[in-house]
Amino acid sequence: MAVSPRPTEAPGVQSILVIHQGALGDFILSLPALEAMRKAFPQAKSVMMGYPGILELAEKRFYADKILSVDQRGMASFFVREGSLDPSLSQFFKRFDLIAVFGRDGEGSVIKNLRRVCEGRILHITSFPPRDEKVHLSDHLLKQFAQYGFPAFGSIPRLYLKDEDREWARGFWKGKGVTPDERSKVIILHPGSGSKKKVWPLGRFLNLAHIFQDHLGSRILVVLGPAEGPEVERAFEGVRPTAPILAKELTLLQLASVMERCRFFIGNDSGISHLAAAISLPTVAIFGPTDQEVWSPRGEKALVVSRGVRCSPCPQERLLRCKDFQCLRGIEVGEVLEGVERIGGRE
Repeated sequence: MAVSPRPTEAPGVQSILVIHQGALGDFILSLPALEAMRKAFPQAKSVMMGYPGILELAEKRFYADKILSVDQRGMASFFVREGSLDPSLSQFFKRFDLIAVFGRDGEGSVIKNLRRVCEGRILHITSFPPRDEKVHLSDHLLKQFAQYGFPAFGSIPRLYLKDEDREWARGFWKGKGVTPDERSKVIILHPGSGSKKKVWPLGRFLNLAHIFQDHLGSRILVVLGPAEGPEVERAFEGVRPTAPILAKELTLLQLASVMERCRFFIGNDSGISHLAAAISLPTVAIFGPTDQEVWSPRGEKALVVSRGVRCSPCPQERLLRCKDFQCLRGIEVGEVLEGVERIGGRE
């Protein structure tokens, strides 16, 4: 069996391309592996292709010098087996000395087509571990990069904000009438998720908001994404004596900047919980049907609160049929508060 050369033995790596089409949580959990590759070739020009709204978190912020959309003209030709490839993109891909492709398809169409036009080294990274393998996604990815010769520098995802990001956040908080000292005590709640089947009951988030206002005297920031309807916004607007601040219609980069340096974060099984943990925010994530051994957020102070019911974690086919979700409804407010205590959030 041939042994892949160590990165330092690979000659002439001056340009790297990463193709990653995953969702927010998937991308954040890939950061330790991307860090390993970036540190192996710190002088190489690094480009990422995927969804710009997610990849902007990495652009000119350690991981990538430039980002590109995968949804661009001509890219579809690379998903067709043995088809006619877009000439412009073929010339573009040809420039790279090293390409890492995250995907499910092994030696599928994209990698085979890249091999037709590229002379550089191409790494296939299987995006997810096998269903029966109980390994965290970050560790699964790090193991694959290690097999290609990239030493790991840690397994905790980290995002690196710039001074301009923090300046934007200071303007946001000033516009809300929140001083820097008050900001450090702000508690963040994210009651939504990309799937309604991963959402803890809204009423319990409202209970948390009342408890934190009554006992900690903290301002509350509520993150509202596109999946949260107007009824969620109205529910939090009714919280008194001080109505929570609503964070809505922000880019992921703006949201990360706003959340940084707050007190702690509580959210569902969602990409935003991973985002919070990756900016070193003390994070409590409420998990129901998802396997936390594979998908839990990682951070210096990040933990999962879950209810170990008999049927969890839930296979996809059973999740689609489930209408009970005792795994979520069974989690009480007190259990989440205990999680906050464990991450030091109420000190």
